[in-house]
Amino acid sequence: MQRKLPFEWVRSIKKLMNQLEAADNFGIFLSLGLGKPEQLSGYKQPRYSLHISVNVRLIIELSATKDTVMICEELEVEGVSDYHGSKENWYIP
Repeated sequence: MQRKLPFEWVRSIKKLMNQLEAADNFGIFLSLGLGKPEQLSGYKQPRYSLHISVNVRLIIELSATKDTVMICEELEVEGVSDYHGSKENWYIP
């Protein structure tokens, strides 16, 4: 990851991953507001983006339905993306 991304991004990603791991469920993580989580629309499973830098986001997909997002304990990291504009630019898919 350090070869593909700037050091500041790697540090932010590692910090967010540690915070996600420390939270008992995703509801607790959301209530803290760490990484400025934003729900992404247009996906079958709930997906959220977490700020790494101004335009770069860590994309995560929850193993939950819309009703169980707050108690979700499992998630999958989809990658690092700049999804602003007309197309997605994946740095790490």
